[in-house]
Amino acid sequence: MRVAVDIGGTFTDAVAIDDDGRTRTAKVLTTPHRLQDGVLAVLDELDIDWHRLESVTNGTTAGLNAFLEGKGAKVALLTTRGFRDVYELGRANRPDMYNVRYRPPTPLTPRRSIYEIDERVAADGAVLVPVDEESVLELGRRLAENYEAAAVCFLHSYANPAHEQQVAGLLKKASRSLSVVCSHEVAPEWREYERTSTTVIAAYVAPIVEKYLVELEKETTGRGMRGSLRVMQSNGGVMTASSARRKPIQTLFSGPVGGTIACLSVADDLQNEGESGEESAGNRLICVDMGGTSFDMSLVIDGKADVELESELQRHPVLAPTVAIHTIGAGGGSIGHTAGGGLRVGPRSAGAVPGPACYGSGGEEPTITDANLYLGRLPGLARLAGGISLDKQAADRALAAVAGELGMDALELAAGMAAVADATMANAIREITVMRGIDPRGFTLVAFGGAGPLHAASLADELDLDRVVVPANPGVLSAYGMLQSDTRHDAVQSFYVRVSDLDPEALEAALADLGERARLMMKEDGVDDQAITLEPSADLRYVGQEYTVTLPLDTDPGARALIDQIPEQFAEAHDVRYGHSNPGEAVEFVNLRMAAYGGIQRPRPQAVPGGATPPPAGVERTWFEGAWHDTAIHSRSVLPGGAEVAGPAIVMEDACTTLVPPLWNARVSEHGHLVIERT
Repeated sequence: MRVAVDIGGTFTDAVAIDDDGRTRTAKVLTTPHRLQDGVLAVLDELDIDWHRLESVTNGTTAGLNAFLEGKGAKVALLTTRGFRDVYELGRANRPDMYNVRYRPPTPLTPRRSIYEIDERVAADGAVLVPVDEESVLELGRRLAENYEAAAVCFLHSYANPAHEQQVAGLLKKASRSLSVVCSHEVAPEWREYERTSTTVIAAYVAPIVEKYLVELEKETTGRGMRGSLRVMQSNGGVMTASSARRKPIQTLFSGPVGGTIACLSVADDLQNEGESGEESAGNRLICVDMGGTSFDMSLVIDGKADVELESELQRHPVLAPTVAIHTIGAGGGSIGHTAGGGLRVGPRSAGAVPGPACYGSGGEEPTITDANLYLGRLPGLARLAGGISLDKQAADRALAAVAGELGMDALELAAGMAAVADATMANAIREITVMRGIDPRGFTLVAFGGAGPLHAASLADELDLDRVVVPANPGVLSAYGMLQSDTRHDAVQSFYVRVSDLDPEALEAALADLGERARLMMKEDGVDDQAITLEPSADLRYVGQEYTVTLPLDTDPGARALIDQIPEQFAEAHDVRYGHSNPGEAVEFVNLRMAAYGGIQRPRPQAVPGGATPPPAGVERTWFEGAWHDTAIHSRSVLPGGAEVAGPAIVMEDACTTLVPPLWNARVSEHGHLVIERT
């Protein structure tokens, strides 16, 4: 048996899969102050045999929450003498050029906590000034008294990490309590500011992530688990908890990424079923995860998750491969309020405590969940997270209070809140598609999360899409995706040379060395050498450019043939990325990369038995397009494969509710996925 747990802002979800493919799910309220308590509670809900557990894979928000709430560790930054101000100066560009009130992001470490070390390495890795060990030992003892973590980022350490390794050893010798993070371990790339920022963020969350994982490992081992605790990474792979403690930066987006990986699995199911129109279902997907607190979006293009090598976290640059997840504050718990005389929805959320007013846990402000309950889109008989009953009267009171401020009734406010939320989410999707020159109309919308399927068809209307897929077990899909993820590690190496000057043997040697490093990381995570797959790539640019384009490297024809093909392939990739290219212009390497994968044995999904569509379990009056409609309510658990449901309809299940508006039809696929299409 394998289990995965995804910690969200409102709910903690779990999925267990047996060897025969049988799936069980559970959902409980998140415990914000001790996340491991929620994890253990949801595992108890699954009623598992701890001795049978092969592994528990966890998508943790411990590091991300600490960062977003400004509750990370107190960090000291150690840098090469003369470069103390790199982190504070940052870049001179202004992302918001015409905003006269623009302020750059506030550094996580103030200047008084930045310490210069007497050492120097040249750009080619040669040692110019050795480390003064006595001064570092003395500094380490002083740091232990005032700081929880140290970030070590020396000049050109990506070319030669010896000084960072030496200083890290000295700091740990001076104090066992100090968490030490080195740049060559988390971001061994050129560009000093971005590398420093990444290292500081990693150090900022390292003690929190380490404490959480250590306590969770202790609890699970104490209950009899003999397997391993694993952690979902931001890059779409998994790693052991011990690796996660060394590379906390890779845990920041571990929860939402699981949903994107699951969408790829769902698309494979639909393609294998061979139904009409399914052949290209997995090539272009818009994946949306609407939970209680946030709305997460990602893209699948040409059958692969969209991965960014550099991202930003509240305007702080992060150099780490990350599935491109874009998040806004729009979830079922997003609060409707007045501002400037108008209606606003979110980003403030009721969260798990006190939650929406209809939860009956003390919430008094109206949320999207309260609005959907009032509009009949969320039936009153629904039970959220398997047991939370809904208090419609509490929702009515909360809506009426804000409606009075705006001079409208509760119905107008509820419909307005739903419309504002839908428009906000649709605009966010346009930012990652239309603003990048991508036409969303050729995509399939895959909706999941506790509230995603409730708004999916409305989003499709906003974006002019004709097809929506709601996967099986959509309320816990991110957790399910973690069980479909391979073990993965990434290695990167600075490799600065013009393509025209490159010696094929030098390229082969560099790729071989990088591959060996990646294999070693996989073996440390217990992956058998025969199960490891390597995918090399390179960051390239035209000579004189600042930023790069990453190009996969096909090494099968040999290094010489590969080098000859690169200029043409780079021009094509540059044209796709930026809309233009300069054929014949000199091209240069900046970095070599190696992604290592350790394939897992995925259980085959169980098919849903076919049969006739059963009659509705009930009828709900639901508000659509300015009128009330009698809407059939179906239980998803009894819908057989091939069943068809005409809108308006509501399909209910334990973890979420799917809304099928008028002029839409839903069909149950062979593996239990709901395919909703415009009639």
